[in-house]
Amino acid sequence: MSDVILNSEIKQQRVMGTVLPSIFLAVAAFLLNVVVGRQIASQREQVAALKALGYGNLAIGGHYLKLVLVLVIVVLGLLLGLALGAALGQGFVGLYAKTFRFPTLHYRLAPALILVAVGVALAAAVLATLGAIRATVLLAPAEAMRPPSPGRYQPMLLERWGMKAWFSPPLRMILRTMERHRLRTLLTTVGVAMAMATVITGAFMRDAVVVLMDTQFGQVLRGDVSINLLEATPARALQATAYLPFVTAVEGGRNVAVRLVNANRHHRGAIQGKPEVPDLFRIVNLDKRALNAPRNGLLLTDRLATKLGVKPGGMLRVELQEGRREVVYLPVTGTVHELLGMNAYMERTALNAVLREGDVVNQIMVSVERGHEPELLNRLKELPQVGVAISKQVMARNINDVTARNILVFSLVLTVFATIIAVGVVYNNARIALAERAWELASLRVLGFTRTEVSVILLGELGIEIVLALPLGMGLGYLLALGIVTMIRSDEFSFPFAIQPATYAFAVVCVVVAGVISALIVRRRIDQLDLVSVLKTRE
Repeated sequence: MSDVILNSEIKQQRVMGTVLPSIFLAVAAFLLNVVVGRQIASQREQVAALKALGYGNLAIGGHYLKLVLVLVIVVLGLLLGLALGAALGQGFVGLYAKTFRFPTLHYRLAPALILVAVGVALAAAVLATLGAIRATVLLAPAEAMRPPSPGRYQPMLLERWGMKAWFSPPLRMILRTMERHRLRTLLTTVGVAMAMATVITGAFMRDAVVVLMDTQFGQVLRGDVSINLLEATPARALQATAYLPFVTAVEGGRNVAVRLVNANRHHRGAIQGKPEVPDLFRIVNLDKRALNAPRNGLLLTDRLATKLGVKPGGMLRVELQEGRREVVYLPVTGTVHELLGMNAYMERTALNAVLREGDVVNQIMVSVERGHEPELLNRLKELPQVGVAISKQVMARNINDVTARNILVFSLVLTVFATIIAVGVVYNNARIALAERAWELASLRVLGFTRTEVSVILLGELGIEIVLALPLGMGLGYLLALGIVTMIRSDEFSFPFAIQPATYAFAVVCVVVAGVISALIVRRRIDQLDLVSVLKTRE
């Protein structure tokens, strides 16, 4: 089981290490494209002068590529990224060493991984900047020396539909700007939505663990102590167990090792013999519906049925791996969707009849008076027939401690990165909008508009984009979390998919706070506009 859990964890980290960095790289490429595009646009006349003096497109484009790759990515971004990645890797290795109790677990930053990281980052940077560079360097010198053509100013679509009275003048100005820059508005909205989706992806795991704990320890395992006997024992051991101190209820089970075969498919596991209507150790579907153990066949988990390629009504060859090691054929009566394990269930007395061993048990589940588990566990240590005694309370507490720590760290890391993405997208868009519209905003100030009114015109666009991004981010977060759950699903483990309203609310708060921080920074720059210098006409 430890091997199964560890392999499942490795698979989960492999998925996370592929999906989430792809999102970060995509948003980083978008930001780089926007920043470089704005810088090149501001140097349009200088580029034209260089071309007129004989510099070719390759020389000018190479200059900007070297500027981006050498100064921004290679020297700063890669060094900072490698250092931060190594620190995070070291921290996660420490978490895994504590969780799985490895005797030795050392972090090593492989040279091949460094090369891959550098190559991917450089590729993203080049692809992000080529479009912005190409748009300017291909212009003829005479055309590039002229200012860019003004945008198409016209009533927006809603105004042409006769809805002009529905909007105030400042709102119409905001919506017209957004309609003229449809692509920029779309990319900004998607960027903020991806930041929100990343927060949801990191936080939904806490909701999934809550569902997992409630299902396994509240619905399935309702007893307090699970006792595994060293060998199969006559069922009268249940009566003896019931007389142990502080025991309030007893339920017996018979587990037998088997090899299940269907044509060329097989699975080595166990058949769990349970009472016809289990109470302390139940068979519970994912919808929390309890099922009975069949007397005339096997009830399989859906993953096991899929692996064996068998459906209800089909026959399985059962090769017993203990006792007489006989071979029997049993029908499949149905399937159950469980979170953990690839299990096969059968009513205990019917299983004993197949084994021809009489009425025996090798597993006992008991309920204990509250607060008296330690006394019972100490008493069980004295019984030679008992191989293992497991306390549900201790097991649940250990799992909670481990998962709470790991998920909290992972969620915190994703939240920080997502907030950085949101601030980067919103702030860069606001700064570029301010640079492009400084003349217009300064003109409004001269005409009598207050600083607050001017700020509303500029920052209102950001507010609308964030509002549009919220439902989109919720949808993307839902799909991203669902995709991750699907990809990390294994034969032995099905991670539950659950997103609570509080998780969506947390993601909304993170994005809104990032937007407010960006807005405050830009508002300060608006207040510091030098009206005289901004309104000067360049010769």
